[in-house]
Amino acid sequence: MKYTLRIKKNREFKYILKRGKFYRGNYINVYYISNKVDSNSKFYGNMFGVCVSKKNGNAVNRNKLKRWAREAYKLKEENIKKNIKLVVLYKKSTQVRDVNFNLICEDFNDALEGLNIYEIN
Repeated sequence: MKYTLRIKKNREFKYILKRGKFYRGNYINVYYISNKVDSNSKFYGNMFGVCVSKKNGNAVNRNKLKRWAREAYKLKEENIKKNIKLVVLYKKSTQVRDVNFNLICEDFNDALEGLNIYEIN
């Protein structure tokens, strides 16, 4: 993720989930909010975070779901608007045995189109 920082703090996740716009897909929910950038800030990129519940499976399966979400983001990173915070929240019913990377990638693309996050060139 070339132009992106990772969201790690719980308070940042909660803020985006509470105040952000969202899209509900089949397997994931995508939340986003504009990143307020002041003139003193040196970073003008995006922030990205993934949240997976323990109900989605054991640690191996949760990490696989997180890798899939990060890879789906990385494939579309060049086409996404700048200065936004984006959180992918997996639905509790999503299991690794029921989905694959292609389904997650399609769901993520639908979410980006639904939220109008794609940059128009």
